[in-house]
Amino acid sequence: MKKVLSLLLAAVLLAGSLPMAFAASVVSESVVEQVIRSTGIMVGDTNGNMNLDKTVTRAEYAKMLVAASSYKDKVAGTSNVSPFKDVPYTHWAAGYVKTAVQQGWLTGYLDGSYKPNQTVTLEEAATGCLKLLGYTTEDFSGSYPYGQLALYQSLGLDTGVTASQGTTMTRRNMMYLFYNLLNADTKDGQVYAQTLGYTLNSDGEIDYLSMVSDTMEGPFVVEGSLSDLVSSANKTVYRNGYASTANAVQKYDVIYYNDSTIWAYANAVSGTYQSASPATSSPTSVTVAGNTYEIETSEAAYALSTLGGLNVGDVVTLLLGRDGKVVYALPAEDYAASVAGVVTAVGTGTYYNAVGNAYTSRTITVTATDGVSYVYPCSKTSIEEGDFVSIGFGSSETDVSILNSSSVSGTVSGHTIGSKTMADDVRILDVNDTAAVRVYYSRLNGAVLESGDVRYCATNDAGEITDLILNDFTGDLYEYGIITGVSEQSNDMSLSGSYTYLVNGEKQTISTNGKTLGASIGPAQLTIKDGQLDSVRALYQIKNPDSVTQLGVTKDGENWLFWDDCAVYLYENSNYSLLSLTELRNNFDAYNITCYYEKDIKDGGRIRIVIARPV
Repeated sequence: MKKVLSLLLAAVLLAGSLPMAFAASVVSESVVEQVIRSTGIMVGDTNGNMNLDKTVTRAEYAKMLVAASSYKDKVAGTSNVSPFKDVPYTHWAAGYVKTAVQQGWLTGYLDGSYKPNQTVTLEEAATGCLKLLGYTTEDFSGSYPYGQLALYQSLGLDTGVTASQGTTMTRRNMMYLFYNLLNADTKDGQVYAQTLGYTLNSDGEIDYLSMVSDTMEGPFVVEGSLSDLVSSANKTVYRNGYASTANAVQKYDVIYYNDSTIWAYANAVSGTYQSASPATSSPTSVTVAGNTYEIETSEAAYALSTLGGLNVGDVVTLLLGRDGKVVYALPAEDYAASVAGVVTAVGTGTYYNAVGNAYTSRTITVTATDGVSYVYPCSKTSIEEGDFVSIGFGSSETDVSILNSSSVSGTVSGHTIGSKTMADDVRILDVNDTAAVRVYYSRLNGAVLESGDVRYCATNDAGEITDLILNDFTGDLYEYGIITGVSEQSNDMSLSGSYTYLVNGEKQTISTNGKTLGASIGPAQLTIKDGQLDSVRALYQIKNPDSVTQLGVTKDGENWLFWDDCAVYLYENSNYSLLSLTELRNNFDAYNITCYYEKDIKDGGRIRIVIARPV
């Protein structure tokens, strides 16, 4: 395939559920499916299933060709004439067959039949797509089907297609074929998708985000049931970026939909309504719980204005859409988002009472299990930094309570911890004495959690884990660097030290008074407190691994995984310089490689630093 796809859809619409495609040869099947669904070339059955292992009939293929052409919005299945003796005008595909044959994409048989139920072979499917690209019989060298298949391969239409000459096309093969077609060049040198009205980005690549957005309806708020807004028949449902079902969509979810897909988001923020900009008379953004949110809809703007009934000082809930903008707002006593997290700061803030008078309140900053920090008024002086809390919301105040301790233990495998299942959109927070970080379930795969590793665990009505707070388990809260210089003095009356180190290639120096850190030259785990280097800990080594992959290294049959922020350095002539992982892999034999990690994978450890020295 000649074009590299720019699939912003994966990151924006589906919140990470779809992997980014870097090239046609490595694009994931889930991305291919989403693209084909969004164009309407192929759709699922009444339950949304694509049934990718089923074979494709000539009638079904005719419909796919029409859906992948400029006639996609002009042709219906019904027809006022019978195009073939075995395709009467009452046949569900009569209109599609008629159009496909008239345009020369398909042909009938000499006996006047079309054979709509006969399965489609690779050469038939390839020929139809080549004709959509503008190629004619004169462009195929040699006898049928050798010339057609040669051109089909040279254009990259075969990427991901497993069928061979003479074999029947499955729906999976057809899905890849049409995906490749959209991204291929026509005979005239234009990207085929562009001829259908889909736009390209600045790099000349298909902009699928724009393509889907153009066909998308929404946002809408579910106030009763999903069926009140849209039928889910023949549609795939995603909730919070994960494959789901229509039954999983709940009241106050925000939804978007097109002909093939429903996207639902359960993303709500509750807290005190602190201010509006530019004014409460016509707000375009509001500040709630210490964070500012843009307003997406006129309904939300009205509700949060002086005309709508929600006033500055009220405790409200914002319903957020796919872009994190406010779709609707309502009193928190009607619906409130659950919040659990750790207090990371205590301070003061200005708030307003019911009649608009300002007052100062003690506040706490809570880093919640969704990884976002929120600010709440809290008059309870017993609540301090480091406390694990839950937040409740009433009509005029926020209630802060210490979390009741609960735990879970076992090996993490996919979506399970021991015998417990994690919800698809489980929220996980890892916490130490000074900081907190959002963790995704895949980060924990293969780890073994003991009861002391988990500070809090919440479940839904189905018994699935929805929120998890870890006790400094992953090690991702620390910085990892290379200490390059140490100077420590111990006098009769005082201790002091000066330390130079590299973090992600940046050189930093820090001094200490009253203590020394006992640091040694080399890679280390660095603890930072109040902006100061507080402690260092040497890392374990893996020398000369047997292989290096994109994910990690192997040594003597054992595997270690890279940290997402793993830094790779080239050490040459007594100097460190950053090196890409790709360069390291491509020239594996040219280096003596040492990997540094802080603990085993089962304990949450990862390779944090790699140093490559020329052989």
